[in-house]
Amino acid sequence: MEGTTIGRDDQAFPTEEALEQRFVELFQQTKGMPLVWCSGQNIDRLVTIMRACIKTGRQFIIDMYTAHILRAAGNDRLPQAGWDHIKVFLPSAQKRQIVRRREFDVAKSYGASRIFPEQLAQAAATSVMLFRPSMMKDVEAASCLAGSRLIYSLWSGYLKDAEAKPFLEWLHRHEIPLNECHTSGHASVQDLVRLRKAFPNAPVVPIHTLNADRFEAMFGNVQRHNDGEWWGVL
Repeated sequence: MEGTTIGRDDQAFPTEEALEQRFVELFQQTKGMPLVWCSGQNIDRLVTIMRACIKTGRQFIIDMYTAHILRAAGNDRLPQAGWDHIKVFLPSAQKRQIVRRREFDVAKSYGASRIFPEQLAQAAATSVMLFRPSMMKDVEAASCLAGSRLIYSLWSGYLKDAEAKPFLEWLHRHEIPLNECHTSGHASVQDLVRLRKAFPNAPVVPIHTLNADRFEAMFGNVQRHNDGEWWGVL
């Protein structure tokens, strides 16, 4: 049983539906282009953002890496390059990878959906852009940051890491407000308790947690194993 959320103050998490409404509110409050920092592999979140874009009449600009993930999923119900209101941007870091690997056909396959740096400023007020710190120089050079907002849709703890300091300083320098809009992908404590009640007699092995010592009091019948240790399951 994973216990990522055990010990955190927030014991319950908003639903994706609640996040969608919050994204709508933040998009409506933004005069320029909202920059949304979330994982390109968080499919649920990408769908949530797309739905909020549709409700606010904004196009969704995704990077080519994310567009490729969505295509590889093989589900045409997920947001795809080629849909109305979806554009594909190629950040400089991804462009260098394509050149280094000589995968020019990949970039060419998104040609009809591309949006280029010189088009970002004009599109800013009617767009939402999927963003990560590696794209800071791209959006700076495109002069598309007037009236923008950074919406952070990852675990808030990452912002406390020393590695986040240059990014936070960049936001401050450009006077870009930061709003958090996220829900955990990990099970809440309430859900872990429900899981335990469904299997009341099974031994519980804590994984992915900083609070394994709390499992015995919460769940009972705990077996502790060290990282890298092999054990038999009967």
